[in-house]
Amino acid sequence: MKHKTGSGGKVAVIFASHGDRAGKAPNANLFAQAAVVRALTGVSLVAAGVLKGEPSLEAALEAVRADGAEDVLIYPLFMADGYFVQKALPERIAAAGSIGRFQILAPLGLDPRLPPLMLTEASAAARQAGFAAASTRLLIVGHGSKFGPASAEATRLAADRMAEASLFKEIAVAFLEEEPLVGAAFASSEPTVVSGFFFGDGMHAGEDVPRAIAEANAHAVYAGAIGSSPEIPALVAAALAAQLAQIRTAPLS
Repeated sequence: MKHKTGSGGKVAVIFASHGDRAGKAPNANLFAQAAVVRALTGVSLVAAGVLKGEPSLEAALEAVRADGAEDVLIYPLFMADGYFVQKALPERIAAAGSIGRFQILAPLGLDPRLPPLMLTEASAAARQAGFAAASTRLLIVGHGSKFGPASAEATRLAADRMAEASLFKEIAVAFLEEEPLVGAAFASSEPTVVSGFFFGDGMHAGEDVPRAIAEANAHAVYAGAIGSSPEIPALVAAALAAQLAQIRTAPLS
């Protein structure tokens, strides 16, 4: 979803996320990622706002308004281009009032650099567990949804891109809220690396997935939520770079 940008004026970035509902430090990953991206991009204000909880998206919008930003890049830290990115986020922005020119970028989960990063982290988890990747299954666990296909489609797209590398014996997907459910994914005893297709370590990535592995007594190791990788800020900064360059150099139109 694009809105006109390109003034060469002051730029701000908003990290928009759903918001953690559990965990020892809710939204800690969001704050950490924002701080690193600020340093990598040189943007003076990288605000964080969540749709549920604190800091709210509205507080982030007010921060960039008060900062006098002429152009605002909104980066959705979501794994799919579904309801939250297509409907909830634009509606909340519109209801909060004018923030000038803004652009909602493609969400994290659709970044083509994400699957190679997931493979790297899954391979590292396999080595640490003593699993040979060539005889190990890689299970990508996503949220899924009963109300739309976007979450499952994004998860499967990432899995398909990872399968092209042929590093693991098999790459499968499972979901928390639709078939195939993660609980049934451990019916076999084959060695498995589980990769969480989630941004943070909240309730789903930090509790639901580890619980499913433990309850199944699976021969599996969990690589964690990919959004918690220390490499994510560099990936996000790269996604922002082209648009930042355009804004900083293009004449006002």
